[in-house]
Amino acid sequence: MERSTSNYTNQTSPSPNPVTTTTRRESNSIFSASDDNVIMKQVVDTHHPDGTDIGVDPLVNMVEEILRRASINATIDKDSTSALAHADIAKMEAKSRQNNLVLMLNVFSHTIDKLAREMSFKTLSTAVDPHTRVISLLHTVGNYDWDAKMALILAAFALNYGEFRVLAQIYSSNQLAIPLEPKSRFGALNRLIHLVLELTQCIIQFKKLPSRYVSSREPVMDRAICTFPSAGYWKARGIIVIATQITNFTMYGMLSSATESWEAYTLVLKINHLLEFLRKQLEECRRLIEERKEMEVRNSFNQLFDTVHIDNMKILKILLNSRDDPLPLFDGSTNRRVSLEVLRRRNVLLLISGLGISRDELSILEQIYIESRIQGSRIDALYDLVWLPIVDPYDEYTDALDRQFEDLKHSMPWYSVDHPSNIDNAIKKSIGDRWHFRSKPILVVLDPQGRELSPNALHMMWIWGSTAFPFTIAREEALWRDETWRLELLVGGMDPTILMWVSSNFNFQSSYDRY
Repeated sequence: MERSTSNYTNQTSPSPNPVTTTTRRESNSIFSASDDNVIMKQVVDTHHPDGTDIGVDPLVNMVEEILRRASINATIDKDSTSALAHADIAKMEAKSRQNNLVLMLNVFSHTIDKLAREMSFKTLSTAVDPHTRVISLLHTVGNYDWDAKMALILAAFALNYGEFRVLAQIYSSNQLAIPLEPKSRFGALNRLIHLVLELTQCIIQFKKLPSRYVSSREPVMDRAICTFPSAGYWKARGIIVIATQITNFTMYGMLSSATESWEAYTLVLKINHLLEFLRKQLEECRRLIEERKEMEVRNSFNQLFDTVHIDNMKILKILLNSRDDPLPLFDGSTNRRVSLEVLRRRNVLLLISGLGISRDELSILEQIYIESRIQGSRIDALYDLVWLPIVDPYDEYTDALDRQFEDLKHSMPWYSVDHPSNIDNAIKKSIGDRWHFRSKPILVVLDPQGRELSPNALHMMWIWGSTAFPFTIAREEALWRDETWRLELLVGGMDPTILMWVSSNFNFQSSYDRY
């Protein structure tokens, strides 16, 4: 965890607080005499974090799995911030993650059990109103940050809820059982549970944001943090309402009265409103983080080439494998994916281009590349070539573009970055900053230590081929000094017939010479 939430204490007037923007009708449907600001003050008064920092992900994932397995016809949003639709504890193969969960349950089992018993006991008592129950639960977890409070209360709720849904499943499949509540009631209950889960996950996501790039003093973070007390309260309030309906069902065979159903419906609206607000703040935070990361990368990119390295791995990893793919390269000679190790301490030529690179240019480059390997194996070759496909991050990467990329990749006998997404957007802009890449292909040359030998050796490759290796300015000047201006130099490999004429001493005569 990278962010401390201890500064959430004593924020009595969230600004803006989405709870206060709800309609008076919604507020009156739950409270007849209480004011939201008074409620939030009571909530903040329960919050006394002692600095205990826990990673709640394993616990929340376990709770989500319990609720997912127990739910009846639960509706899950595909674009949700939570991993609810994907979590599957049975498929968790990482031993360390399982150990973390066991350790967490051992440490917090007492607190979770206390919350569960308190939740069940006060639900049975009609003398304790829901607001008082919520404040009591918040007092029990008063020494934790908001993400941990929400996770622990959620875990306590799951203990009771799992049994309820198993019972509901039995009743719903038994035609001789007592008549159940309408399916719409179960749907509303599932919707409220789903929102409670989503709100919990959303708060956890804020805790994971790196403070290096977005601090709690940022206006967007301040707006989110000021909303946490409201989110924690209404999330707990929703759980109390669900717990009450569970008790009614298990004891009396009915979910709720009309009043309780209306309260549940109002809570769905309120929690959904909070969730949408927090998601917008989270999206804005992530945008700021990406912008600042990008600027950091662009500022440090040039420094990489001013630093002495023992090999080229650090620079190549940044350039070719921003996503930490274990096999980021595609070997065109074998049609297999390979690791960056094949380039360690090798001279590397980086062919940087878009997907619209000319087939004619590729054909000439391929001929030169193949000729450089006629004398020996790839290990004996002077250099390795890697294609970096640059796709505009602002363009939609369609299936047609992907097919175009795959066709190009498989047509090249050298290495290619396996997928354009392996090249980070910040690296694309850094390439443009340093090597002035816009749209025309360039050929950057790096030595075995990752030092830049040439920012663009493509013109040298066209004129002299591999003879120009190592493609430095000094080598280019030497080649020009030794070169004489003759027809072979001008014609190159454009037309073999012309070169045949030259080799047979064909005499060109002007019309003047004929007379």
